[in-house]
Amino acid sequence: MQSEQLSEQKLYAWGSAECDQFLAKDEDDEELYEVKRPYQIKELNNLSITQVACGGMHALILTSQGKVYSFGCDDKGVLGRPKIEGEDARVPALITDLPPVDMIACGSSHSIAANSNGLVYFWGFYANTHGPIGESVQKPKKMDNITEGIKKILCGQNHTMVLLESQKLLTWGDAETLVIGRKSETRRSVMQNLNPQPIKMKKPILNIFTGASHAFVKVQMKDNKVGIYGWGLNNYGQLGIGNQENQQLPTLIEFFDNIDVIDMVGGEHHTIALDSQGNLYSFGRHDDGQLGLGEEINEQLKEQAQKQLEEEIQSQKLNESNKKKISKKNKLQGELFEIQKSDKVIGYEFITSPQMIKDIPKMQTIYSSMHFNFAISQEGQLFSWGNGQSYVLGTRNENSQFKPRDITTIFKNEKLLQISLGASHVIAYTSTDLNYNTQKVDESIIKIQDQKTKIKKPRRSNSREGSKEKSLSMKRNEQKFDDSLIPVKDLKID
Repeated sequence: MQSEQLSEQKLYAWGSAECDQFLAKDEDDEELYEVKRPYQIKELNNLSITQVACGGMHALILTSQGKVYSFGCDDKGVLGRPKIEGEDARVPALITDLPPVDMIACGSSHSIAANSNGLVYFWGFYANTHGPIGESVQKPKKMDNITEGIKKILCGQNHTMVLLESQKLLTWGDAETLVIGRKSETRRSVMQNLNPQPIKMKKPILNIFTGASHAFVKVQMKDNKVGIYGWGLNNYGQLGIGNQENQQLPTLIEFFDNIDVIDMVGGEHHTIALDSQGNLYSFGRHDDGQLGLGEEINEQLKEQAQKQLEEEIQSQKLNESNKKKISKKNKLQGELFEIQKSDKVIGYEFITSPQMIKDIPKMQTIYSSMHFNFAISQEGQLFSWGNGQSYVLGTRNENSQFKPRDITTIFKNEKLLQISLGASHVIAYTSTDLNYNTQKVDESIIKIQDQKTKIKKPRRSNSREGSKEKSLSMKRNEQKFDDSLIPVKDLKID
């Protein structure tokens, strides 16, 4: 059994700490609320870290012994551990109500931990445009309806994805943006969507990827070919299908038909893809440099949008000449940026088809958050680009970077092992041993735990009082939707 100790590893954080994301102090022991450069978190110095995962304002740390530590903003149970008087939630602490696991993932206000042999635990809460959905889960809760082997877990802003060994995909969470592959047609289905259900995909699923409110799968096609499908929110073209139509069901991204995509990450309205040759592709929103394509391209897009707007105006005038009624809303559409038309956003700072990011080294790993990105090159260089607010880009300023910028020097004489991005903060871990590679979770620990754990089917209660209480709870948690807030054409709420 491998040792938990590894003194060469270092854990760092930077960016915003004003919402209790992490604890940082200056030389005078005064707390810092905006950290411009990596700040070492020393509480876990003697542990062998396997994975880091950032949520909106919290983070998880997984060790090689399958233990999970959490820290950050303790909002409604998102840390998965009880509040203890005198204990600072910004300091990493062990989640004791969790057996050994080998995967972790974080959403905006929820977390997932899993054992590859079929155990999945959830805590925190999902939310939609009206606030939290249902009751918050204060400590890790086992998902009893997942019983087979697990290959991968992911979290978006308010959804969760689990890829099974059987090459099937389970999703659950908020359905407003269609990212779980189904929609809420009744108020009761809002709660039902918090249970894992398979997505409608007959083809074998090889890999899964996600953004904040959009998702992708890599599937096995005929003749040994593979395909990339996407669905969910697409109001800025973040699905890469050449339009702005939101998609409830997986839609083929034809651009990638002859490209071997090995990873995809996404922010709120943009996506970055990595192919097996180390090339990067981007699509979606670009107003803060999220796509890494440079500022010049926005001028070209502006010209195209101006032409599109003129065509819209001419179409309206033609309709007027034909004495057709035009709504007051359409008559007032005159501004260039972000005109709402049907379920689209007409603007010039986004791209709906994948574009290759040029003049950069070949990459091996990519990371993305709401409006910014990081990438590690095949030579070990670190790059960042996008919105620089709260100093998240590691450049010591808050300027947006429209092209990937080399920031390798922020870690001197250390090998960067992994980065995870929160909404406005960054967590990373390194090794002073330049030849060190991240360890995996000790498999013997997972197997021992599996032998001790028996998966039980949930028992049905015959108690009338229990059923009554469940009914009352359901009514308390029902959400009233305003479908105008989500531009989905066919979204109907009973």
